[in-house]
Amino acid sequence: MAESERSGSLSGLSAQEAQEVHKYFMQGFLYFLGLTLIAHILIWLWRPWF
Repeated sequence: MAESERSGSLSGLSAQEAQEVHKYFMQGFLYFLGLTLIAHILIWLWRPWF
């Protein structure tokens, strides 16, 4: 990769690499969010007053 292509980024990633990292970060976040939502529903069904 050319050094001039990476010079504008604070992280040192190219735009394509940053988009790929963002995609995987968002997938992980959504999986975690879904897991916590399921856990909250199960706890509420078990003990509604919790």
